[in-house]
Amino acid sequence: MAAPAPSSADFAKGLAGVVAGRTAICSLDGTLRYRGYDIEPLATAGSFEEVAWLLLHGDLPTKHQRDDFQGRLAAAARDLPTAVLEALARLAQESPQASVMDALRTGISMLGLVERDDTPGNQAALLAQAERLLGQTPAILAAWIDLTTGCSPAAWPDGPIAKALLQRLMRREPSPAEVAIFGTTLVLYAEHEFNASTFAARTVASTGSDMHSAITAAIGALKGPLHGGANEKVLEVLGEIGTPERVDAWVHEQFAAKRVVMGFGHRVYKDGDVRAKLLGAMCRAMVQGTEAEGLEVLADRIERIMLERKALKPNLDWPAARVYHALGLPVKVFTPIFVVARMSGWTSHVIEQIGDNRIIRPLSVYAGAAPRDYVPLEARG
Repeated sequence: MAAPAPSSADFAKGLAGVVAGRTAICSLDGTLRYRGYDIEPLATAGSFEEVAWLLLHGDLPTKHQRDDFQGRLAAAARDLPTAVLEALARLAQESPQASVMDALRTGISMLGLVERDDTPGNQAALLAQAERLLGQTPAILAAWIDLTTGCSPAAWPDGPIAKALLQRLMRREPSPAEVAIFGTTLVLYAEHEFNASTFAARTVASTGSDMHSAITAAIGALKGPLHGGANEKVLEVLGEIGTPERVDAWVHEQFAAKRVVMGFGHRVYKDGDVRAKLLGAMCRAMVQGTEAEGLEVLADRIERIMLERKALKPNLDWPAARVYHALGLPVKVFTPIFVVARMSGWTSHVIEQIGDNRIIRPLSVYAGAAPRDYVPLEARG
């Protein structure tokens, strides 16, 4: 006998406020913490490799562990399977204007095929897969950018992920200050509890599927403009407004049309996103005295009006988009950089889900037609 159907009183659209599981990886209670550590020192004093190790292993690494880990990630970045690179080269030739997110999603899926990801319950194998993905993902991103601009993929540089990836994307040696703020964005984007893409990854993993399938699903979720794609939309917003004098009229138009202003508000943070506060201050300091300073004047005006009119504060995408723009990076790589960072959180959650698993299978409230009788085809007129 079937269980009683849930009532509309049990229904939470978008699962808003619903507790769907437990995690030891991240907490949003009061402030953002990774494995119990406050985000501010991690973002301002730590490296992406330290944070990725923390998320995967549960504690901060020793210097020896960090150095070995960094070396393994670099080795994975330099050792993309030939079959995957050849397939990406063909795809880049056929569809050079394709979304970079689609290229990443396809590349990760191909890695699962090449690596024969068929040991989902083995902890050591899962950690090894996670490490390879942490190195392979930025390498796929950089290779795709090279391939779609008519270049052969360049060699992966020495150094940590933040420096190496930024060097590949900028095609020059970045300054220590540029590497530092870019690395901070990776740390801030690394993990954020049961967000849409992480929950998608955990749902796939809960079925007994493999790491690469779960990550492929997560990338598909992150592509959406209401999730990861929001950082790309921020630059569109700033470009559309153009000048501080246009802000009031533009914001009024958005409110009148009931449109979402990308980069503001958050389902969880009601008093502002701590990540946006940290990165916003760093962004303003970085662009002081440069051409990008004018964009900060515009951004500040929008922030004040959004707060006055709707009591909405910026989320992380708002300053992150401006940081990437100030670094001279093309908009099409903004969300893919998010993928590079969040790979640490996704893989940690997949491993956690597999380690204490029950298939994720929620119920729904039926809202369709009332019960009705089947009519044979001949009698339907």
